[in-house]
Amino acid sequence: MNESPVLVHVWQVDPAAEAAVIGRLEEMLGDVVKDPGFLKARVFQSADRTSIAITIEMASAEDRQRLEQLPEVRGTLDNLHGTANLIIRLYQEVGVFTA
Repeated sequence: MNESPVLVHVWQVDPAAEAAVIGRLEEMLGDVVKDPGFLKARVFQSADRTSIAITIEMASAEDRQRLEQLPEVRGTLDNLHGTANLIIRLYQEVGVFTA
């Protein structure tokens, strides 16, 4: 399988820590958007506020690999206070549907 330019990361989160967790992700993503390979990032929360997910889409798998190695990004993804890592997966786009 080819490496993917898309990173999907999901955390279990204590609802009391949710606002701080989202704030930390927004802070990290504020730096990520300055990267020349950056295309799009999204932050999601579950309806019960016990799970948060992000997707980061880069222009290439190499851009995504480089981004993941930045200390600020790696530290946030691996050690987000108030959470437990659930899923770290790389995805390759297999279809696009638009209106």
